[in-house]
Amino acid sequence: MADTPPAVAVAPPPGPIAGLAILVIVLLLVVAWIVIGGMFLQPVSLFGGFLMLWYWANNEQLQFKRLPAAIIGAVVGIGLGWFIVYGTVHFGTPGTLAAVLLLVLALYLDIIKAVPLVVNTSSMLYVTVAAAPLVQLNVIWPELVLSTVVGGVFFGLAVEGLQRLAARFTPAG
Repeated sequence: MADTPPAVAVAPPPGPIAGLAILVIVLLLVVAWIVIGGMFLQPVSLFGGFLMLWYWANNEQLQFKRLPAAIIGAVVGIGLGWFIVYGTVHFGTPGTLAAVLLLVLALYLDIIKAVPLVVNTSSMLYVTVAAAPLVQLNVIWPELVLSTVVGGVFFGLAVEGLQRLAARFTPAG
């Protein structure tokens, strides 16, 4: 069995003033992503970047080094969700069966942590969302991938920059 990654240390919650400052920064980043993403993506696809921010913040505690696996896993999950639709539409019952078997294989690989860079918790979150009927009926698949990857990089670089800037102003010790 593959080694499991070390547990992520959870920082204590911020105080009320720091929490308000974080909220304002998050709101500014959300508005920035809507404006930037809205320039090249349909509104229905923007959620990919927001879902990546939510996943990365809540499951990886905004650790920049964990962002690549989160993004790669998300793309795998989107691919699995897409194949459920594609297999069914183009190949009928055999396509559905192939998609379900691929999904079961991915779930097994996640359980045993065989390829955590590729199949991970992010994959499972994204396949769950991508397999939802309302998402499947309305999503533009390439845009969802683009939104997830570009949104993840956008939020990742913004958060990393803000963390480095905050560290410069934080007293040592």
